Amino acid sequence: MKTLLEVLQSGTGYLAERGVEPARLVMEQLMSHVLKCPRLQLYIRFETLMSEPDLVSLRAGLKRLGAGEPLQYVLGDTEFMGHRFKVDRRALIPRPDTETLIDRILACEPLWGVAKPVIMDVGTGSGCIVISLAIARPEARYLAVDASEAALSLARENAALNGVGAAIGFTLGNLLEGVEAGSLDAVVANLPYITTADCTTLPRHIREHEPMSALDGGGDGLELIRKLVEQAAQRLRPGGWIFLEIGFDQGAPVVECLSHHGFNGVHIHQDLGNRDRVVLACR
Repeated sequence: MKTLLEVLQSGTGYLAERGVEPARLVMEQLMSHVLKCPRLQLYIRFETLMSEPDLVSLRAGLKRLGAGEPLQYVLGDTEFMGHRFKVDRRALIPRPDTETLIDRILACEPLWGVAKPVIMDVGTGSGCIVISLAIARPEARYLAVDASEAALSLARENAALNGVGAAIGFTLGNLLEGVEAGSLDAVVANLPYITTADCTTLPRHIREHEPMSALDGGGDGLELIRKLVEQAAQRLRPGGWIFLEIGFDQGAPVVECLSHHGFNGVHIHQDLGNRDRVVLACR
C-alpha cells in the first residue's frame, strides 16, 4: 500500500522521464480526477493510503499520458468559458485563446441589436463556440456545420450536456456550401490555420493525437479561411458580421482578404498573450 504522497512523487517522476510537462501539475490533475476531489485537497490527504482500484485507474491514465496522449483526453473533459465539455479524439481540444473569439462576438452590439440573429459556427468541432454562445445569448438562432460526422456527434453530446441541445441545428457539410444567400447575420469560425510545414513540428501530444484535419490550414495556413470569407460575402445579409480566429502572424493577409471581398469595419483583437488572435468585419 502506498500513500497519496508516495504515489504523487513516483507518478511525477514517471511523467518527467517521458517528457510530460509540467509533470507535477499533470500528475496532481490526474489524481484529482481519479480520487474525485479538488486538486488542492490532495495536500491535506498526503498520508492517506490509496486503494487498489484507484491505483489501477491511475496506472492506466499514467500509461496514456506517458505515451503522449493529451491530459484532456485522458480526463475525458475540459473547461471552456466556465462550462464543461466532453473531449476525445473526434475533435480538437478547446483552448483558452478561443475564449477571446467568444468575448468579441458577445461584445458586438450591432449583432445583438438584430431581432433573433441567425448565427452559424463553421467547423464546429467539439461545439464549444456555438454552445457557449447559445448559453450566453439564448435569444439567437444557432446553426453549426462540420465536415466530420464524428466531430458533429461530439458537438451534439456537448450541446445536450450543457442543456442547449434543442437550441442548435447541427449539419454535416463543407463550410457554407448549400447555405442560402443572404440568410445569415453572423459567421463565426475557428478553422485550421497552422501551415502544413508547421504541423510537422507541433508537440507530440498534439501532432500524434488531435485530429490533423482540425489543424492543417494548407501551405500558408489560410486555405479554408480564404474560402470561407468568399462564401460569407454572399451568405451574410447586408450588415452581417464575420468573426475569425487566426494565427498570431496572419492578421495582415486576413484583413486584405476581407477587404477584397467587400467587408469593412475590420478589427484585429489580441488574445490573453497579447498576440493577434481574432479578426472581425462587417459586410
